[in-house]
Amino acid sequence: MSVRFLLLPVALSFLSACTSVPTTPVAVEDTTSARWKINESAPAGSGQVRIDISLASSTAQLLAKDGAVLAEMDVSPGLPGHETPAGNFRVKEKLPLKRSNLYGQYVRQDSREVVVARAWEHKGPRPEGTVYQGIAMPFWLRVTDDGVGIHVGGFNRGQPSSHGCVRCPEEPQQFFWEKCRVGTPVHIHHGEHPAPSLLNPPPVLTGQPPEQQAPPA
Repeated sequence: MSVRFLLLPVALSFLSACTSVPTTPVAVEDTTSARWKINESAPAGSGQVRIDISLASSTAQLLAKDGAVLAEMDVSPGLPGHETPAGNFRVKEKLPLKRSNLYGQYVRQDSREVVVARAWEHKGPRPEGTVYQGIAMPFWLRVTDDGVGIHVGGFNRGQPSSHGCVRCPEEPQQFFWEKCRVGTPVHIHHGEHPAPSLLNPPPVLTGQPPEQQAPPA
């Protein structure tokens, strides 16, 4: 066999390696997971803080007495027909874990196996051998007498998901909960936060020295 033909596969392999274009992974922005940011310089312990919840941006801020933003997180308000009420409230109840007496499941008493996942939609008597188990609402802060509160719960960012409560990611809600106490003011509104956002800071203008850049509106 000719040496020329023996070297042909090697040459083709070399050319293929030389002409291949390396691919660079493209980062895909996560637009569904909740975001949060905690100001690490925030003072320890609970005190005179307040909560500001914007239904327009579906975010909540924890503010110090002087208005400084201690923390901010994405939240999820009520679904259409179960809208989270707007207004000025105060924390009425603070519990590390509360279970809903309105929304829950029927589970087997011995194994805790779920028999009816949405008990509030169940028609007829409770299934035999089951007990009611309310949905867990960790780091509960009640704001209305009829059951609206702020608590940990799953959701996709920017989507309403509750029956009126404000659902939050766990880590920042624990921080909010630790800083708040019964009586802490809570303002829920349809506008933007009066304080600067930790999650959506204003864009930095380029081409000018910092002292000449226009302040945020």
